[in-house]
Amino acid sequence: MAATVRLLHRRHGWVRAAVTCFLLFLLAFGGYSSAQEQGTPPPFWFLVVVIVLGAMTVVGIVAAVADTALLRRWPPSIRAQAVPLAAAHPSRPHAHHYPPRHWVAWAVRWTGMLLILIVAVASVPAVVDGVAYLACAEKMATFHPVAYETTCEVQSGCETGTEGILETGGKGVEATWPHVVPLGKPFQVRRPAWRWGLGDALIDSHTIAVVAVFLSLLIEAAAVLVIISLVRLARNWRRHRRPRQRAAQL
Repeated sequence: MAATVRLLHRRHGWVRAAVTCFLLFLLAFGGYSSAQEQGTPPPFWFLVVVIVLGAMTVVGIVAAVADTALLRRWPPSIRAQAVPLAAAHPSRPHAHHYPPRHWVAWAVRWTGMLLILIVAVASVPAVVDGVAYLACAEKMATFHPVAYETTCEVQSGCETGTEGILETGGKGVEATWPHVVPLGKPFQVRRPAWRWGLGDALIDSHTIAVVAVFLSLLIEAAAVLVIISLVRLARNWRRHRRPRQRAAQL
C-alpha cells in the first residue's frame, strides 16, 4: 500500500511538472513567434530556453506515463484504496513545499519556473516598445533597405523581410523590416524605445504592438507567480531549518 501511495505521489509530481513546463513553453514560444513575425528573431539563447522548456515537458509526460504503467501492475483493489490516502496526504507535491517528496520531478518543475524568469526579463522591452508605439511616443528614424532575407518556420511557412540599417542619431545599427520594400530607398520608421531582448524588432502596426504587449504581460504575470512560489519556498525552507539548528545547539 505504501509503495502504491508513493507511486501516486510521484506521478502527480510529474504531471504537475509537465503541465507547468508546457504552459511556460507556450508563453515562451508565443513570445518567440511574435518576434519572428516582426522580422527580428530573439537572441539565440532565447530559442534555447524555449527548446529546453519543450524538452522538459516531454520528460514530464514520459515519466508520468511510466509511473502510470507501474501503477497498473498493482491489483485494482490496492489502487482504489491508495487513491484516497494519497489525496489526503499532508505533503502533496506542490512546488513550494520543502523538503520535496520526489526531488527529480520537483527539480524539473522548478527549472522550468526559473527559466521563465529569464524569459520575463527579456520580454520587458517588448511591453515598453508596444506601449510606446500605441502612444505614439517613439522617435522617428530612417531605415535604409539593403537586402532581402527569407525565414521559414514550420508553423507559419516562409516569410521575406528586408534587412537594412537604422539610423539612430549616431552610427547606424542593423535592423529588419518585416515586409518587402524597394532596396536603396530610405524611409521613416518608428525607432524602438528599448532595443534589447524581445524589444529589438521594428513594430509596423497597432495589431503587432497589441499582441506584443499582451503576450509579454502574460509572461510577466507568470513570472510574478513564480516569485510568489519562490518566497513561499524560502519560508518553508527556513521553517525546516529551524528545528535542525535548535537540535544542533543542544
